[in-house]
Amino acid sequence: MGEQLEAYLNQARSLAALVAAEADGVAARTRLLLSMEEAYGIRQIIITGSGDSYFAAMAAATSIRAWTGLPTTAMVSMEASRYIDHGRPPLAGRNRGLLVISISNSGEAARLVEATHRLRRLGAITLAITADKASRLGQAAEKHLEIPIPAAMPAPGTRTYVASLIGIYHIGIRIAEMLMCMTMDHAEALRRELKNTHVALLEAVKASEPIAAELAKKWASASRMDCLGSGPSLASAHYAAAKLVEAVGIHATPQDAEEFHHLNYFVDDPQDVPTILFAPSSALSHARSLELVDALDQLGRPKLIVTDDSAYCGSQDALILPAVSEAFSPIVHTVPAALLAAHLADLRQVPHYRGHTGPWRGAQNAGLVRNSKIELPK
Repeated sequence: MGEQLEAYLNQARSLAALVAAEADGVAARTRLLLSMEEAYGIRQIIITGSGDSYFAAMAAATSIRAWTGLPTTAMVSMEASRYIDHGRPPLAGRNRGLLVISISNSGEAARLVEATHRLRRLGAITLAITADKASRLGQAAEKHLEIPIPAAMPAPGTRTYVASLIGIYHIGIRIAEMLMCMTMDHAEALRRELKNTHVALLEAVKASEPIAAELAKKWASASRMDCLGSGPSLASAHYAAAKLVEAVGIHATPQDAEEFHHLNYFVDDPQDVPTILFAPSSALSHARSLELVDALDQLGRPKLIVTDDSAYCGSQDALILPAVSEAFSPIVHTVPAALLAAHLADLRQVPHYRGHTGPWRGAQNAGLVRNSKIELPK
């Protein structure tokens, strides 16, 4: 299991170099994606994907909505493929005001390929973010932002997730700039800030590694966990829960920090349900997160507060990360999520994805995702 652990740790440690190396190139390529006529015709943006790609959509949707002023929705691929067009025929360009951004590193997820075909047929502008323009998704989409990243030892999606985040953020910045919703200077400042998250990623690894290793020992026997956040940090909660499921096999539940008070607050045996709360100090939801910490204490839940709030310095329940804007916090949150999952899997001596064996053998070569029948209207 040592090789598995090292591969996963190295993915997390490599994120800073990845962002530093790729950000400028991705920014340059986004400038060529849309014409001014196309940009000014956009009336709605849907960002769609599955798994980590959907979490990347969630992470960026609120910021793109704020930057552009356009209705922007993160949508799972099943909804995008089956519940938008409802089999309607093309409507002579009336849907050209819809921009659909489809995210998939492999470009082979069947439901996303289907969604892109169907919505392009409906009249939408379709734009794929993928590592492989020649993939089925690349062929289905009208436009492409290709982000091929250097290969690394296999581990639950980490580098690919951050690459998707870089891509979708840059697209949002460019659209806002084209629509003059922000000045060129503001757009360039955001691009610099996005690239400079590589510094925060380096510091996040240093801060997270010892805490993740220690928490793994304390939480090694847990069978349930909750991951909480709001706004962009809800995407971080989803990502963290996904890594705990994929790498460790723990039943981990992501939940909005507000909704927690309505739902998972009431589960039995709260002392046996470790909880991770993503709570950057710059978040619009930060005051509510502080109240949530009190609720977790009253429940007696073991917890980790992932924050940059210096008020928590010295707390044994806090992981203090470098401060970045709320918009880009999901990039930095990737580090503790991956490191904790890596150490837990190693301590429990379990293979990632259950080794794709036994009852999980159907997932070999992503067969359950890639081989699903693609249904297109006649």
